[in-house]
Amino acid sequence: MHLFLIDYAHRQRVKIWGEARVVEGDRSLLARLTPEGYKARPERAIVIRVTAWDANCPQHIPQRLEADDVRDALAERDARIAALEAEVKQIRSAAVS
Repeated sequence: MHLFLIDYAHRQRVKIWGEARVVEGDRSLLARLTPEGYKARPERAIVIRVTAWDANCPQHIPQRLEADDVRDALAERDARIAALEAEVKQIRSAAVS
């Protein structure tokens, strides 16, 4: 079993090698893994015994960002530009008077 955990925004990757097994009917294990207040009733879990892991350098990981994060950053930038333009206009008006 191999897992590749990739954080594109920060260009980080962890590779995990291991052996996986499906566990069914272990109510104690399922209770420990289930978040408090979770509405559904889990029926099985996958338990992974990690045999090796490696963190990779970001050289070959493309940076990708969530569209909502980009939209928020652009809106913040646009608001800042508008505020600065208003300030420049006010300063110029005061200088002309």
